Amino acid sequence: MLNQVLQVIGVEENEEQKMEAIYDDFQRPPKIQIAMMHAAATKFAKTDPNIDLDKTNVCPCCGLPTVIEEIPLCSSRNEFSFNGSGIALYFDFLVFSGVLVFTYIAISCGYNIYANSQGKRCSQLNISLADKCKTDFFNQFSLTNDNEQFDEIRSILNFISLIVILFMTLFYRRHISKIAMELDDAAILASDFSIIVENIPRDAKETEIYEYFTQSFQNETVELRKLCIAYEIQPYLKLNTQKQLKETVLTKVLELEAEGKKIPKSIPSRLQLIEEIDKISKELDYMEDNRATIFDFSGICIISYNYEKQADNICKTFKATRFQILLDQLGFEQNEFKKFRNNNLLVRKAPEPGDIIWGNLGITIKEQYKRTLITNLMTLFLLAIGFGLLLGLSYLQNVINKNISKDSNAQIYLINLLGFASSILISIINVVLARMIVKFAELEQQATRTDYDVSVAYKMGVAQFLNTAILTLIINLFITEDVSSLNQAIWQTGGLNSDVMLIFITNSIMPWLTLLLDIKYFYKLYVRQKIIRQGENCKYTQNEANQAFEGPSIDLSQKYANLCKTLLFTFLYSALLPIGVCFTFFSIVCIYWTEKYLLIRRDSKPAPTGSAMAEAMIDFYIELILLLFSLGCTFWEWVNYDQVHYLTWLQLGFSTLHYLVPIQKICGCIVDLGIDNATVESYDQKFLTFYDDYDRRNPVTLDAAKEKWIKIQQETVQPTPQPKTNNLIKQHHQINHIITGSTRVHPLNSRNSREIDELQQLQV
Repeated sequence: MLNQVLQVIGVEENEEQKMEAIYDDFQRPPKIQIAMMHAAATKFAKTDPNIDLDKTNVCPCCGLPTVIEEIPLCSSRNEFSFNGSGIALYFDFLVFSGVLVFTYIAISCGYNIYANSQGKRCSQLNISLADKCKTDFFNQFSLTNDNEQFDEIRSILNFISLIVILFMTLFYRRHISKIAMELDDAAILASDFSIIVENIPRDAKETEIYEYFTQSFQNETVELRKLCIAYEIQPYLKLNTQKQLKETVLTKVLELEAEGKKIPKSIPSRLQLIEEIDKISKELDYMEDNRATIFDFSGICIISYNYEKQADNICKTFKATRFQILLDQLGFEQNEFKKFRNNNLLVRKAPEPGDIIWGNLGITIKEQYKRTLITNLMTLFLLAIGFGLLLGLSYLQNVINKNISKDSNAQIYLINLLGFASSILISIINVVLARMIVKFAELEQQATRTDYDVSVAYKMGVAQFLNTAILTLIINLFITEDVSSLNQAIWQTGGLNSDVMLIFITNSIMPWLTLLLDIKYFYKLYVRQKIIRQGENCKYTQNEANQAFEGPSIDLSQKYANLCKTLLFTFLYSALLPIGVCFTFFSIVCIYWTEKYLLIRRDSKPAPTGSAMAEAMIDFYIELILLLFSLGCTFWEWVNYDQVHYLTWLQLGFSTLHYLVPIQKICGCIVDLGIDNATVESYDQKFLTFYDDYDRRNPVTLDAAKEKWIKIQQETVQPTPQPKTNNLIKQHHQINHIITGSTRVHPLNSRNSREIDELQQLQV
């Protein structure tokens, strides 16, 4: 990898030897300057557009430029588009969530809080129930404190809130699509010109695929520029994992030798490890050179065309959906679609190169559906365990209620303490659920990181909502003993009001506070200071130092899941405890600025992502939020007043219709979205600016592809006696778009030049 980087920056052979002496993954003590260069190269920041690749200003570890422009904290979300639209759209979703919550506060919340606070539930109870009710912070602002006649104004305001929020969601859908198009137009990437094709016959040859996708489609010719074949590379990944494990052992051996300690007999010698690593590297080289004969074809390939409109036209030609492909694999023949031999093809615009999980390609759509079903059942099993734990805590509260004197203040304090413990237990269960769901999603072996993130976000958001909101509701209303009515189960000491209010308070503080108090990050700071302080006596390797100076990585799936869980919980209980909505608004504001600060000042740069994640979250959660809001309004009115206003029934009907019917498509004419203009520039004109491409991400082609790309960069970017014209560049690229074997280096993992993804390693 170092040799390739040095070729890019124009270092001569004698200088290269000097640089090799400067940089080594196993070097002790590490060079602080190189670790800081790596920190700058991987920071979430823009690359200086005036960077000169002829200078030594790239990280020798990952090959990324180290001259960056730090993004201001108050910058627009569109400033994040350099890393794809995914990050920018997440922050846009955060803002929209805050707007939704604030809209409810502005229309309904103020009146509902005031009306509830004027109630006198506890003072009007009979003597047998009076000792179970207390007008405290949990009950005073609850709907159950209002025991007067039915309040029509409340229903009117809730209905207005739903209608306003419903129209806001319709506009927001259009807004998201428009923003995604604008961000896509702002950054021209390899994905703009590319398609991904699935369900190709496994025995198809590369030449056959090439000929099929160079024919005319819908009477329009195409210009194929690059064909990247995806193989089933699990043997390659397994062998590469073995090599990395041996490299880890070698690092430990070098550390022991540097300290003058005896190497245990159970650990191979340094020379033996180096010999084994070299042998595995040669095996990996052989696999790459003979990939077409060694690896099985996965049935998936990525094809790049010269113009984006050509790629778009082919996507329109093949109309089969994933579900129709599933039916085809189950034996239900689909005859109306264009086929490759007898196979229906799933063709769509390609995801970003860094979004693809190459080790997971080859899993059939039928197998993916099967794995998804199994992991969903496993998630339900975990929820059942959480329900059992919360049920046990509820049983303990009932025992205390029976055995402590009613005149003792200890009962109230102890019950409130158990309620707080219940909210903490829910948070702990949610953390466990999150970690297990991540493992379940890995078992599904999704083809892209976006599909993986969407799967995690779906499961995690719904599971945590069920654990936080629904199980709490069931335990308090239907399992609590010694209650004469559902209403009493809500307002009594230690009842639903106090449990839900404590969850509101906890959720308003913990999400953003835990982000700031990231233990892993502070440990990294400790390691950094330790490396700097020890200087020449430092025992860390250069690779370990680089990782310590690298910022924390971000996980959009967990961020979306936590946010959507909070929104679902908030709108379900908004009619019961309107003051809790204010806590949620405070939380969203804090989360927005905390995450923005951390992204710009602390986090590392993630792999570029598109708009698919944001669009999937909106499709899944927005209508569900509105439906839960209406269900909550209906249920709490019925429990408190023994009747439901006709406007509340109408509200429930509207939200149900909105959930079941694709109203957003019917009402798509509300806002003119405009036309998604294809990129005018050609692939030939822009390929030199693609710092990320499919063949440079595919583990079995990346080394040869990087070497070729570096060679083209040298010939076209660096000054030469005879300047090349655009036509010459175009001709050179067209002739050499198929990669040939070459000498390769298998480096240790680094963030932006690793041979396999972390998710792929977990599948081995």
